[in-house]
Amino acid sequence: MGDGPTTAKLASSPWLFLTGFSSLALLSGVSIGLAKVVTQFFALSIGAQPFEIGLIMAMESIGMVLVTVPAGFIIARFGARRVYAIASTGPLIANLFIPFASSWVGLAIARLSIGLCIPFRIVSMNSTFLAQLHRIGLGKAGWYRGALTAGMALVGPALATLLVPHLSYPWVFAIIAGLFGIMAIGSLFFFTDEAPATDKSLSAKHILSEARSLLKHRDVSESCLIEFISSATGSLFASFIIVVASHLNGLSKEDGVHVMLCHGAMTVLALFLGGRLTQGLNKWAAYSAGLLLATAALITLGTAQGFVQLALGAVLLSAGSALVHLVNMRLLSHHPGEKSKISGLYNLSSMTGSTLGALSGGFVSKAVAVQAIYLLWLPVLWLAAALLFFLVKGAPHDPA
Repeated sequence: MGDGPTTAKLASSPWLFLTGFSSLALLSGVSIGLAKVVTQFFALSIGAQPFEIGLIMAMESIGMVLVTVPAGFIIARFGARRVYAIASTGPLIANLFIPFASSWVGLAIARLSIGLCIPFRIVSMNSTFLAQLHRIGLGKAGWYRGALTAGMALVGPALATLLVPHLSYPWVFAIIAGLFGIMAIGSLFFFTDEAPATDKSLSAKHILSEARSLLKHRDVSESCLIEFISSATGSLFASFIIVVASHLNGLSKEDGVHVMLCHGAMTVLALFLGGRLTQGLNKWAAYSAGLLLATAALITLGTAQGFVQLALGAVLLSAGSALVHLVNMRLLSHHPGEKSKISGLYNLSSMTGSTLGALSGGFVSKAVAVQAIYLLWLPVLWLAAALLFFLVKGAPHDPA
């Protein structure tokens, strides 16, 4: 579909673009959140163990890691609108087949196939939003992820608790597939494309060379490293909180979903309201505050005895991750490079972090009680923070 009058009008009006794009992000989040919870429920129903669930949830991230950086270069060449629409058909088809998996292996393969498509969607959305952020205002830097998180962590899980008791799994996954179809069509109206890249090469050598060049910029490399750490910690929480809740006396897996809702509510609130508050905040002050909040969250989650403590830990974790994300988006929006390529690197950091968090938790859960993985992650978090500190120590600081 070409750039028609409707698309041009949406692109020319910041508020029309923001409204349409946020609606699409919300719907995207609903599909992710609904699928994440339903997949865990379905995995438990076919007898999957915590280690196997960790692998299932990690497979999607592994698929994402494989193609995230190339996705940025492909989008730079062909445009976000077209690539997003085509990439949405893969998850549509896969979700129609998932409920017929008879073992966790089949479920893991299906999530892997979805993971190979998702980066083209995520990078398309990220690059489009970053390219428009200077027009819609830095105070709205959190609106994209806020809308995405509202769907992913609030509406999606809540919808799962309503649908699963009343519909069979084939019908629930068919609804998820239908959402991808709606988004494929919607993207044709709300997406804008960057100017085509002058260098059309998509060779692995060219992609690696440009990626290394981008990572030499401190704002890009530091934002990617922080996103890696944040995503790993968030993935550890999301992949096992339902299992943790179901193992505590008096709680069930539905209570785990409610904890996820608390996490999502705080994240949405922080992302929508925190943009203006963090505009003048020094990035290292923000990163330090995020680290302290994540530390408090992991201690609370790892020692929780009931729902209130789990919910408190979730709220603390969401506040920390939202804070560092707002600062990262501000820094990346100012970078002069092509936003699709920067988004590819940023999302590679996110996906590799998510993979590490889910896989690490899965392996460790074979040796210790599943709740203990939150406490055992603390040394990893602080070692990563120390590594970042020593990497930048002595280097001239960028204004932030």
